[in-house]
Amino acid sequence: MTVPTGFRHRIAQHNRHAWLAAGLSLIGAWLAWMLAYGLVVGVALGFLTIVHGQDVILGDRLMQIPAWLHFAAAGLALILLIWGAVEQARSRFRPADDRPVIGWHLAADLLLAAPRLTFAIWTNLGSVIRLSRDEMSEAFALLAHIHEIGRAPVSSLGAYFPDLRRLRRELTALQLAGWVDLHHAEPEPFYLVRSSESEEVRELVQGPCESADEDSEIRET
Repeated sequence: MTVPTGFRHRIAQHNRHAWLAAGLSLIGAWLAWMLAYGLVVGVALGFLTIVHGQDVILGDRLMQIPAWLHFAAAGLALILLIWGAVEQARSRFRPADDRPVIGWHLAADLLLAAPRLTFAIWTNLGSVIRLSRDEMSEAFALLAHIHEIGRAPVSSLGAYFPDLRRLRRELTALQLAGWVDLHHAEPEPFYLVRSSESEEVRELVQGPCESADEDSEIRET
């Protein structure tokens, strides 16, 4: 099946956004970790100043950060990473809490800013769509099939596309590109073209000329 140019452009645009988001997350994570390390060093030097007095400020100790401070900072970073990973796993499929704008929860958000930005790097890199030429063609055929039947149960898609691993990759690509959504319903989940994308998908599948003809027929009737 011939893959329309618009289909390829949509995937390429998504990939550009994913790479850009990964780069911004990398910069944000680096700045957040540097700020966190600076705060740890500042607190440690303030504590040493209180304990040792002006010797820390006027003597040689100011230029020599204690060796234990690096291990303490690394330990704190590891604790924050573990905490961030647990929070991300717990809230992955949970809707956002309806909480006030100002509150103690902001302290946790500030502490977890660096870990969340770090995890966002890999999340954005993982959302890059990597399909071969054959998989690109199959993904477009899959999109056309879902558009044609409306609701596409997962079991029915397996009958048309027997390679389940390849099918999952292509369905994930269609979801990441924003064309289809997975609806969890009884008796089984199904895929459906997004209502906001139905017009574009119809033009991709049928071609702009056929879509225009159908629209004119509908208006005439």
